Amino acid sequence: MKKTLLRVLKWVGGTLLGIVLLVVGTFLVLDTSTMQNHLLQEAIVLLKDRLQTEVRVDSISVRLFGQNASLYGVEVEDLQHRKMLELRELKVQLSVWRLLQREIKVNDVKLQGLEVNLFKPSRDSAANFQFVLDAFKKEKRDSIVKAEKAKHMPKLTVDVDKVWLENIKVRFNEKTGVLGSLLYKKGKNGRQIAEIRELKGHWIAKTKKGPVENKLRIAVLDVMQEKDDKAMLQLDSICWVTNNHKPRKNTGKPKRGFFDAGHFNIVAQMNIRLDKLTKDSVEATILNCKADDPISGIHVTKLSCKVESDKKVATLKDFSISLPNTTLKISRAALTLPNKKKNIKFQYQTSLITGRTLLKDISRVFAPVLKDFKEPLLLETRMSGDDEGMVFKDVKVSTAKKDLNIRASGFIKGLKDKYKLQVHFDVHQMTAHSGSKERIISQFPVKKFMMKQLHNLGTIGYRGTFDVLWKREQFAGLLTTQTGNIDFQFALNENTKYVEGTVRTDSFELGQAMGMADLKKVACMATFKFDISKPRTAIMRKKVGGKLPMGEIYAEVYDAKYKLLHVRNTVVTIKSNGAVAEGDVNIRGKRLDVLCEFSFTNTNEMQKMKVKPKLKFHSLAEHEELDPAKLRAMKAEEKAARKAQLAEEKAARIALRAEEEVVRKAEKAARKTQREAEKAARKAQRDEEKAALQAEKDARRAARQAEKEAKKAAKAAQEGQ
Repeated sequence: MKKTLLRVLKWVGGTLLGIVLLVVGTFLVLDTSTMQNHLLQEAIVLLKDRLQTEVRVDSISVRLFGQNASLYGVEVEDLQHRKMLELRELKVQLSVWRLLQREIKVNDVKLQGLEVNLFKPSRDSAANFQFVLDAFKKEKRDSIVKAEKAKHMPKLTVDVDKVWLENIKVRFNEKTGVLGSLLYKKGKNGRQIAEIRELKGHWIAKTKKGPVENKLRIAVLDVMQEKDDKAMLQLDSICWVTNNHKPRKNTGKPKRGFFDAGHFNIVAQMNIRLDKLTKDSVEATILNCKADDPISGIHVTKLSCKVESDKKVATLKDFSISLPNTTLKISRAALTLPNKKKNIKFQYQTSLITGRTLLKDISRVFAPVLKDFKEPLLLETRMSGDDEGMVFKDVKVSTAKKDLNIRASGFIKGLKDKYKLQVHFDVHQMTAHSGSKERIISQFPVKKFMMKQLHNLGTIGYRGTFDVLWKREQFAGLLTTQTGNIDFQFALNENTKYVEGTVRTDSFELGQAMGMADLKKVACMATFKFDISKPRTAIMRKKVGGKLPMGEIYAEVYDAKYKLLHVRNTVVTIKSNGAVAEGDVNIRGKRLDVLCEFSFTNTNEMQKMKVKPKLKFHSLAEHEELDPAKLRAMKAEEKAARKAQLAEEKAARIALRAEEEVVRKAEKAARKTQREAEKAARKAQRDEEKAALQAEKDARRAARQAEKEAKKAAKAAQEGQ
């Protein structure tokens, strides 16, 4: 019995020793470079057969006892024999024994020199990596089946301590992404730290106005996990550059701002706290953001807000943005995110927006005319809209001194087409106290006409509307002053370069406004037209000089008093060439005709105006000599003359409107021609792309057909042998 037991023990011990020696021998054999490269070549042959393309691997190194593996010089081509993937080096160090506990413990991963080139010419064409997905579809199905079978088994966990990526480049069609380096590691107490350096992107955005080149660079991105699964993100030197390879929009247009979406060069820094991140939602807080583009004039000194977003709605809370002299705050804003499949458009709505601003902050970006505007303004409004327009409610604007107050509401529509753009505002009440008007106007770099007369108006109130259209601005409303009220309507036409309009008043202290004590209340209606064309006015200034505006006024005075003279139904015309303004007054009475000529050269010295009155008395004898028939004929002649004058003036106005209509039609036709040309160019481009795609498809089809025929020929040759 004892001998039998000893034999059994010897047999068991020998068997175990043999197994150990076999395992150790296997490990030693597998740990040699010769065996590893042999197995590698076998694997490459299988992979080539499966993918039907060229696959190359320079070498592999596996250290089973050291528990690390390295792969060097990997290259994979697509079916067009273009280099699709290239990998210089991959090293992985893991704990093999932890696999027995169904845990993948990765101690260190290092990947260097990865370059991926992916192509998909169009939506209908296949991507150059599709053949890889097709080749492994069976393995994917098998893995799903295995996963279903393993549902009741303990889950396989993955634990990674350190990852180092360096020199990564991914290209997809015309889009390119480059990663300088990424370092991820676990810190103490399970905290995770990541650092990304030199992250770059390059892509071409196709717009209606042509392609726009975009470049994005993030010098440093630090991610640090905090308590409660929150994370801190710090982005340094974010640089975004756009270039449409066209001149800036304000080239040759000094009055236009530098804002141009085709020419951005923004550098920014940002700190973000990531509060929650799931598959369907994100919650984050932008603690601080600074952005600067010195060329366009964008200077954001601070931006902060809290963002909560799912796939349908994004909500901004406690939004605040500051420029050098401007601060705007919004307690809440809701944004409906667009969805083309469900036909949902982008929309937004805000709570009350409050702020304080100096308009010079946006002067270089949008309006150089505001560069000296240093008057602090307080503003409030509520805003809503979509990608085609905006609606403004409860608009309030005032100066810090409260001597200018505006209440209004309005909208902007047609943002996608400048020819259909319309800005409309209803001014419910504007009050400008004495002194505020002059102070605000003085901050605009424009010629200041009739400032003394403006001061004489005292406190001004205004209710009305204004519209900004394509190359046209128009205003209308009621102006209330201490000298009387005026209804007005005027338009600034950028096509013809004229300002024209009408004014009407039932009682206005014109003498008080003009500084002429002898002139009393006036009731009148007037039309005016002034030239604002710089080329035209420059030529005239060179000829005659002067500082007066250039234009003409036609007025019908229903009632007026000048000194002891009380007149009604009087026609006044004034024409100015810039140096001298000359006027005529024509009054016809039963006993007295008043003909008056006047001229002036300076609106601030109207009391020095030169007046040449002419009076003509009609004697009784003169009237007695005239028989009734002649009197009637004379009155009829005068009436016909007045009617002819009015008809002539009306014809002139009609001709002017016709001229403007011709200009508008010409511009409309030019715009239509331009749109048709652009449409034809886009169609030609689409046809060209379609032809290229069809040629590529035909080439692939021919290549496949040739390959099939070659295989058939080879098979026939083998059968023949």
